[in-house]
Amino acid sequence: MNLKSFLIRFIIALIFGPLILLTVYYGKYYLLTFVILIVLISLKEFFDLALKKDTIGQFLIAGTGSIAIVLSLYFYAANATITFLLLTIIAILFKELYQKTGSAILNVSVTSFGVLYFAFMTGSFLLLRELPLQKGLDYYFAGGWFIMLILATWLCDTAAYVIGSYFGKNKLIKRISPNKTIEGTLAGLVFAIIGAWICHIWFIHGLQLKDSLIIGFIIGSFGQYGDLFESMFKRDADVKDSSHLIPGHGGIMDRFDSLLVSTPVVYLYLNYYAL
Repeated sequence: MNLKSFLIRFIIALIFGPLILLTVYYGKYYLLTFVILIVLISLKEFFDLALKKDTIGQFLIAGTGSIAIVLSLYFYAANATITFLLLTIIAILFKELYQKTGSAILNVSVTSFGVLYFAFMTGSFLLLRELPLQKGLDYYFAGGWFIMLILATWLCDTAAYVIGSYFGKNKLIKRISPNKTIEGTLAGLVFAIIGAWICHIWFIHGLQLKDSLIIGFIIGSFGQYGDLFESMFKRDADVKDSSHLIPGHGGIMDRFDSLLVSTPVVYLYLNYYAL
């Protein structure tokens, strides 16, 4: 384990971590603004990765369409998003028709996937945060749920990193992420569940203990797959980080890759089963 790298990561997390927790706790326009920023920066980073494969993403159209989708998720839940998605796909096709650079198939595919992946997956942050309003619960219950989601994710990542660095012997998926080990992954899963349990005892309202433990399992499993999904993209583009925006942490994609996959699953679980 690189101690210097770990210390840099820890200091940055110590500075920005509380701001992120306050943002998700208070929700509303604070979280909406935060989500839009994540979506736009992630799109830019993803298209930069695609460019290394000679594929051109249409950032202006994808960004505009993604903002429209995120706003519709916030103001209308999922009811109006199909309209904005269809309009965005049509705009992508028209733009590509008059673009003379690169492969039309690859360009359209990358741009469309970028919209689907970042607008909808990150947009699920808003769906989860606003869920109590649809279920007749206290609005700030979901602030606690989201804080549990973030804290358990951080604990999962830290445990996987530390345990994997010191005790990891068996590689998980070497061709995708050569440093990740089975031992580290299992440690991350266990500590995610423990973290969710501690959060439930400490400050969670509106959920049963089994729901919090299942959320911990989702974080420790789907969240770690989110990290692997992004590693798959970076490996294909032959880069270590999605960007160098955050010292010691890489880019926005690097920091939110786990939440991009775990948050939608948590939302679906709570919306259609637990609440």
